[in-house]
Amino acid sequence: MHPLERLLNLVALLLETNRPLTFEEIRGTLDAYEQEDRASAKRQFERDKDTLRQIGIPVETVPTDGWEVEEG
Repeated sequence: MHPLERLLNLVALLLETNRPLTFEEIRGTLDAYEQEDRASAKRQFERDKDTLRQIGIPVETVPTDGWEVEEG
């Protein structure tokens, strides 16, 4: 998948939801993050968030569960 397509798919997913999504929810929805190695998928996702922020698209990170702390 082309990086631009991956970024557009991520932005579209985030815009169409009305609540914060966990990484696992995003990973289960977008093929781009379904690598077998979860750590590799997470690194790609973090790079994509950084890229979106660099081009001016605000991406917020918020707790999704008050009792759990998301890894990394």
